[in-house]
Amino acid sequence: MKSVVLRRLSTRLAIKQTITFALLVVILAWSAYALVTRRIYSQLDDELQDRAISVRSMLQIRAGSVKWLNAEADPEVRAQFERSMRYYELLDDEGHTLDISHAMAGLHLPASSAEPSSDHSVWQSFTAGNTHIRILDVPVLGLAGRHYLLRVGTSLDQTDEDCWRLRMFLFALIPFIILAHAVNALLMTSYSMRRLEQAAAAAKQITAFDLSTRLPITGTGDEIDELSTSLNAMIARLQSSFQRMTEFLRTLSHEIRQPLTVLRSETEQALRLGNNETNYRDTLSKQLEHVELLARTVSDLMELAQSESEQIKLNREKEDLSELVQTALDGMRGQAGEHGIQISGTVQQNVIGAFDAGQIWRLLLNLLDNAIKFNHRGGSVDVVLSVHNNVAIISISDTGSGVAPDEQAHIFERGYRSSSARKSHVPGTGLGLHFARSIAEAHGGHIEVSSSSGKGSCFRVSLPLLNASSPGESLMPTVQPEAPIN
Repeated sequence: MKSVVLRRLSTRLAIKQTITFALLVVILAWSAYALVTRRIYSQLDDELQDRAISVRSMLQIRAGSVKWLNAEADPEVRAQFERSMRYYELLDDEGHTLDISHAMAGLHLPASSAEPSSDHSVWQSFTAGNTHIRILDVPVLGLAGRHYLLRVGTSLDQTDEDCWRLRMFLFALIPFIILAHAVNALLMTSYSMRRLEQAAAAAKQITAFDLSTRLPITGTGDEIDELSTSLNAMIARLQSSFQRMTEFLRTLSHEIRQPLTVLRSETEQALRLGNNETNYRDTLSKQLEHVELLARTVSDLMELAQSESEQIKLNREKEDLSELVQTALDGMRGQAGEHGIQISGTVQQNVIGAFDAGQIWRLLLNLLDNAIKFNHRGGSVDVVLSVHNNVAIISISDTGSGVAPDEQAHIFERGYRSSSARKSHVPGTGLGLHFARSIAEAHGGHIEVSSSSGKGSCFRVSLPLLNASSPGESLMPTVQPEAPIN
């Protein structure tokens, strides 16, 4: 069915192109014919004028009698004169014929509209019997100031026949050109439609579950190839996005299913075996940890859904970044102590700027939480806040498992977890670093990492210190990168 529709479409396109081309060819052919015929008749008039001059040069009129001087002329002039005398007539000022050629007398032409006393020549065309003739009437001044009218003509039969042949040639050529164009247009549109049909067949095989198929590209570089290339690039982006989302959902499903299973198991066990307050407290304490994990996972999902459509919206206010960093540092000491991690910091005071305190708090907690979770017992976490060139630099270093060099470019992607993170069996969704980068970029800054496998990592956040007096204004100073702080 689709092939029939495309064939009909190609036929309609070919017909439209052929009609437009045919109109253009007819207009051009008619214009060319008009120009050529005009040129031919113009040359004929010039030749006729030369004949009149030749005849006039050999003519002598005395006392009403005509004398020709052609016998005294050289052979070339005499030959031209004899050709010019085929259609010839001389009239006096009263319209009486003084001399006329035999061929001219046989035509019985009507009287001339030209006045012998006039200074202007007159061109006229006549049809006498089967002869089509062109006449030039030239006023001639004789002796004693008497006026005469010289009429010289030439046959148009040969000229008309040449124009007729040209017209017939064009009439025969135009249909051939239009037919050839129609065939070519049909072949070209059929070829284009066939390529579109192939692209449509390939697009039909693309589904949400299989994005591996691509539209065919012939390599000609035409518009269809450009369209196919653009669509293939879009499909590749969609495939990459679907793959990341599938991996994220698979990880998320595991992260949610695991605490729910544990919660159910511990609840059933507490109901069966719990017979004192201590057992219930231990069970509730364990369940609270899993509930917190679920709450954090749901929170990450909400942030993810919000950041899918637009960037993180900030509510900037005048904040002391030093207090935020110090508060986050103090708040994570308890968690660090539980894991046997020593946490320390060097915080420069009075680092004032326009920040969204809630988002900066979330960024700091994500980085500190990762530094503690992926560290080893007896390890350390060091936090440094400094200012360079009006840019606040927050450096968080740890002695944990680190990130492989080939994975450092991907750890900020949504839902990505490094191999060391997966091997550690530490629960997570791979969204923390993604949100940390989004928060830093929303503040006009950026985040980067330097790490070695098994030797720890250093995350460095650069935040420009914007004018806190006008938080509503869009102030984005250029961030000058500094050397990593170790």
